Amino acid sequence: MQNMPRFVFRFRALFVAAGLAAIAIAAPQPIASAFTSRQAAQPATVPSDLNPLLRAPESEFRMVVQRYALDRDSLTANYFGGAPLRGFQRGGGMQQPAETAQTGPAARVRSRARTARLRRFDLEWRAALDALDATSLTPAARTDLASLQKTIAENVAALEADTGTRAQMLPLLPFAPALVEIYEARVRMADMNARETAGIIAAADKEIARVRAALEAGLAGADGGLRASAETARNAAALTDALREHLAAWFAHYDGYDPMFMWWVDMPYRKINTALEEYATLLRDRVAAAGQTSNLEVATDTIEPSPAPPVSSVPDLAMIIALPQDEMRGIVEQFRAGMGGRSGQRRRANMPPPAPPAGPEYYRAWLSALETLDFDALSRNAQVDYLYIRRTSELALTRASATPQQNIPRKTDDSGIEGAARGRDGLLLDLADELIPYTPEQLIELGNREYVWTVEEMKKASREMGFGDDWMKAVEAVKEMHVEPGRQPEVVRDMLYEAVDYLRANDLITVPQVASEALRMRMLSPQEQLTAPFFLGGAMILVAYPTSTMEYDARIQALRGNNLHFSHAVAHHEMIPGHNLVGFKDARYRDYRPTLGSTPFLGEGWPLYWETILYDKGFHDTPEERIGALFWRMHRAARIVFSMNFHMGRWSPQDCIDFLVNEVGHERDNATAEVRRSFAGTYGPLYQMAYLVGGLQIRGLRKELVDSGRMTEKAFHDEIMRQGSMPVAYLRLALWPDKLTRDMRVEWEFYGKLD
Repeated sequence: MQNMPRFVFRFRALFVAAGLAAIAIAAPQPIASAFTSRQAAQPATVPSDLNPLLRAPESEFRMVVQRYALDRDSLTANYFGGAPLRGFQRGGGMQQPAETAQTGPAARVRSRARTARLRRFDLEWRAALDALDATSLTPAARTDLASLQKTIAENVAALEADTGTRAQMLPLLPFAPALVEIYEARVRMADMNARETAGIIAAADKEIARVRAALEAGLAGADGGLRASAETARNAAALTDALREHLAAWFAHYDGYDPMFMWWVDMPYRKINTALEEYATLLRDRVAAAGQTSNLEVATDTIEPSPAPPVSSVPDLAMIIALPQDEMRGIVEQFRAGMGGRSGQRRRANMPPPAPPAGPEYYRAWLSALETLDFDALSRNAQVDYLYIRRTSELALTRASATPQQNIPRKTDDSGIEGAARGRDGLLLDLADELIPYTPEQLIELGNREYVWTVEEMKKASREMGFGDDWMKAVEAVKEMHVEPGRQPEVVRDMLYEAVDYLRANDLITVPQVASEALRMRMLSPQEQLTAPFFLGGAMILVAYPTSTMEYDARIQALRGNNLHFSHAVAHHEMIPGHNLVGFKDARYRDYRPTLGSTPFLGEGWPLYWETILYDKGFHDTPEERIGALFWRMHRAARIVFSMNFHMGRWSPQDCIDFLVNEVGHERDNATAEVRRSFAGTYGPLYQMAYLVGGLQIRGLRKELVDSGRMTEKAFHDEIMRQGSMPVAYLRLALWPDKLTRDMRVEWEFYGKLD
């Protein structure tokens, strides 16, 4: 998996356990560039003068180089040849993927589709680079440009070599292209025709038997027998092993979820799995060992570039080159290193940062060091960095002087759900760290106001459906609108592409072509659905739906909870423009500015913000779809109410479950899973309320910048994607056009006054 992005789009331990690193990323050709020799982070000490640590400008081409490599990796992962895209394994849980792509000659034999697509990609990039005016670049950038052009030429040559290697082995593997195609169809989320697929596998099984018989004849010296050199046989054996591994990952995606798939494909798959294993053994142990002279007839193979995609694969290079650089990047890194780190796990749990070696003196020293800088001479990004170090230090000193709350109350029950309450004092400290200027009681009021708004909207949609003001009946009716088992992946895929098309058609945000091509999916296991009964997302979308191993009641609740219209409301939350697009763009803009701290208020608030904006714009154009969207918005308002009440000792987990069932309309099993996940310790006390509160923060920022006419809607969204992870209050300063001052207040009342 790529490095965890600054803008943390999903801090979930489940993601690690589920192996989202299953998205294969083949190693790109090396790029010799000034960009690759970055200055290492300095030791975690407090400098007395920060001016010597301000960085001089680097090559303005550095992020272009990075963009090419990452985009090519993303496309490569769509095809056979890297680590297989795995799904849930019945009886064995989630298999961990291989961490690296295959190596050696066999690894280069992937697929015609891969070669064609990468040819087109490299052609587009080569043309775009040739069109640049190199004379306008700095010497370091010109060096990077030349290096990238050389890399593209090497990659084009490597594709030619791939084609030749593939042609040499194809006589031993005539069955491979059809099997590769069904694997790649699964990765690109194509429809599953179980009967047709079973026929393809059965035909491939017969082809294996035919080629095997020909090799046996060749080993026996019979006329007309097939003979292969030792090297070709070994390479073909390695590729057969890889094909079997990819096919196992493909089968696991449907196993237990698609009854028609199992009826048609189970037996043919098991037969070919054995046939592939035996065939690889034959090639490796007998054909390669025989050392025969090859009589394979190798046909010439020419692979043309794929058709040009609807949107160019090359981003706006001029925009990337022109992005300002942040001279305080190294200073921020040094400051964060000395904090003792708020690791992902600590941040999830909203635990206070560990005291640095020097204790509070560390933060006092940083406050003194900041005084050595000329604030007005810094770039805008660097000024935000300055305010981040200042405010973080002040908050750390406040936390260090606070008296820990003792005997924090926790209302108990018989639900069996564990988890400690944070207590009001702890919540206040946590909220201060996130720059949220409201008390827990005020946030409960905010949640109640948002809940009331959704009820009124629910009633409008309910009336259109013929249920009058009884919106709960409308919710119950929508829950029954689900597809039969086996069809949910296709439905979700169409929803993902619908959102991409809508965003592009309305020019709401830049959606790169490579990002839209790299959308992937896997199914959640029954065990995972105990704490994640709905979608999860990020690098790929994780889909919850009933399996054949679930009890009857659990199946029904999974169907109802993942109905068409609930799913339509949040599929884009997980992928584009939500978590997936965040991870995609963050990896590509990681050198634009340093991280100012991961936070669920942006990480979860951004996708939630899009739920609200798309609702406002009429993306959900039927009352049933609006009911689905409102259900989730009501759920997020309820999260604020029940999480704050639990952590102040007012509500038990059972109270929270009943609240979700009776006031939102959740299935009881799903409500229990939501509450269990909220308090089990994987997430911190603020995480569940951060969805809607973070979304409202971004809406407040939108009102100030977009509704006022200071920024266009698209520019606003694109700049947020470039800024990276930080509390939304710092994001506001980064985007705000007015002058910043070194002593200004950072927090702002994004929701107005609350009693």
